[in-house]
Amino acid sequence: AAADEQSLRSALECMDEIEEQISGFQLAFFLDYDGTLTPIVENPSEAKLSEEARSVVRALSYRFPTAIVSGRARATAQGLMQL
Repeated sequence: AAADEQSLRSALECMDEIEEQISGFQLAFFLDYDGTLTPIVENPSEAKLSEEARSVVRALSYRFPTAIVSGRARATAQGLMQL
C-alpha cells in the first residue's frame, strides 16, 4: 500500500485530465473541517485553517460546488473558513 501511495499524483496537478473525464457530469466537493482541512487538536478552538488550505478551497469553490462539513454551527464554520 505504501508504494501505491507514493505513486499517486495530486489531483491539483491533473485537473485538466479530471475535468475531461467528468465532462457532462456535475462534480461537487464535500470537505471536512476538523481533521481534514485542519489537524486534529485537543481543543477545537485551536483548529486553524492554514492560508494555503484556504486559498486551495477558495480556488476549488470558484470552479465547483464546494461544501464544508462540520459538526460546528454554520456561522462558526463560516467564520473559521473566511471565504
